[in-house]
Amino acid sequence: MLDATNFHIPVMLDKVLEYLVTPNSRLVVDATVGAGGHARAIMNANPAVHLLAIDRDPSALDIARVTLADYANRVTFVRANYAEIGATLREAGGVDGVLLDLGVSSMQLDTPGRGFSHGLAGPLNMNMSQEGTTALEFIRRASHEELMAVMKKFGEVRRAGRIARAIKKAADGDMLSTTRDLKVAIESGSGGYTPPGRLSQVFQAIRIAVNDELGSLEKFLRLVPANMNRGARLVTLSYHSLEDRMIQEFMKRESTDCLCPPSVPVCSCAHKAILKVLTRRVVKPTTAEVEKNPRGRSARLRAAEFLTGELL
Repeated sequence: MLDATNFHIPVMLDKVLEYLVTPNSRLVVDATVGAGGHARAIMNANPAVHLLAIDRDPSALDIARVTLADYANRVTFVRANYAEIGATLREAGGVDGVLLDLGVSSMQLDTPGRGFSHGLAGPLNMNMSQEGTTALEFIRRASHEELMAVMKKFGEVRRAGRIARAIKKAADGDMLSTTRDLKVAIESGSGGYTPPGRLSQVFQAIRIAVNDELGSLEKFLRLVPANMNRGARLVTLSYHSLEDRMIQEFMKRESTDCLCPPSVPVCSCAHKAILKVLTRRVVKPTTAEVEKNPRGRSARLRAAEFLTGELL
């Protein structure tokens, strides 16, 4: 069993608690519980809270069970993709808070066998659920054009065409099975030494595609409102500009009564605001937090309070 204390530092913990937990919180959902750092703090913040601890990664749930062992009678563990928890939330009843901490966890990055890091040798997997399509299978199935588009969209990778071509060449020649092989292929497409930042961009882009991370977020934002109590809080931590933009647009749209164009004199959309945005500006980690936890430097926190539990 891995020790969560070796690699897990909850991102922006104080701000998460400030926005998520209220005196009226009874049922809180940690939709990506990971190693359980945020979850443990939530349980400490309000002894009346029952927690739904959800994660698609079975290894993460094993660690979270250890982290939250002192609160076993107040925690329900569910293995699921957060995009597919509608039925779980309906069965649980009205929810008072949801935390969604996106991206890849330190536990996943620091486990060589998971294949998430270019700095550690391991199989080319990157699948968060440890089931289904691996990164290697995705690369083999994708065309050069598809792989290039993924790197441009999800990683903003320079020379994406050349790098995609080199990766496909390695895959087609049975020279691609590990993270080191992928690193070599990226370097070949880049013309030599490739800085860690660019390697991370390529690995990130492939990981996002393998796990359909943006598709999952879109589904999650559609299902959550129907399961929230009045006054419930939604707190998100994102690490990619596309994720943050999706969340920002969702909160802006659902905190607005009318979505008609300015040129329409009388509202015809009948849209009603269902939430109030609590973070008018995105919240970023402090300098001290980044020094303590450099991996959290790109985190962006947004929070909202639901005015109604009615379906969108």
